[in-house]
Amino acid sequence: RGVTCLVVDHDMSLVMNISDDVVVLDQGRKIAEGPPRVIQRDPEVIRVYLGDEHAAADQS
Repeated sequence: RGVTCLVVDHDMSLVMNISDDVVVLDQGRKIAEGPPRVIQRDPEVIRVYLGDEHAAADQS
């Protein structure tokens, strides 16, 4: 406790497993922030990383 560590990585499995909170950037703009379980379901994060067709499927 009491230690903050900043990890910048594109390995989402790693990031989601070691993080209490995640900030997602797209082209330098923050698009989401929160715990991994919330970030994994965020429609904007899904759209940016996987494409529009995945975001639409996840919301149905």
